Amino acid sequence: MIIMHYRFTLPADYDMGIIEQRISLNGARLDGFPGLVAKAYLYACREDGVLNENRYAPLYFWREASGMQRFLQSPGFATLVRDFGWPIIESWLAFEEPTFTTNLAEARFMTLNRWTISPHTNLAALPVKAGFSAWDVTRWQGLTVNASQQRPASGPEVYRIGYLARGAAAADLRL
Repeated sequence: MIIMHYRFTLPADYDMGIIEQRISLNGARLDGFPGLVAKAYLYACREDGVLNENRYAPLYFWREASGMQRFLQSPGFATLVRDFGWPIIESWLAFEEPTFTTNLAEARFMTLNRWTISPHTNLAALPVKAGFSAWDVTRWQGLTVNASQQRPASGPEVYRIGYLARGAAAADLRL
């Protein structure tokens, strides 16, 4: 499984209602998308005080690379690039199938925590942290994703979940 994430930092005075409306109008378009397990339409509002900036930051769970490729070559992604610019796309390989303590369909918030994999670490013994873990071997960075119904008091990247799209591969997993 591949985790894909990109984020757009928006101006401090940006009306985040525009992002909420965009999610409301377009979120379901990826329901049933081939190769997609789930897409969390994530966003953060400056006034929440957690990130101190406005962000639109979707997170994808792909079953395989071909689904990710199909999406990146789609008219939907072309529209996103037209509206927000060319994103830097991060990707991680999952350590295991995603399991969350909170059902994703019920979650309202998602926290992303990035951590460094030190040189010469025993990769077979990497800790699988609470939540869902993945790694990027080009940057030697781990990622832990947690979902919750209540806003976490703190965290490196805390986002609201505007919509959870379930792709065609969602039936393969327990989310």
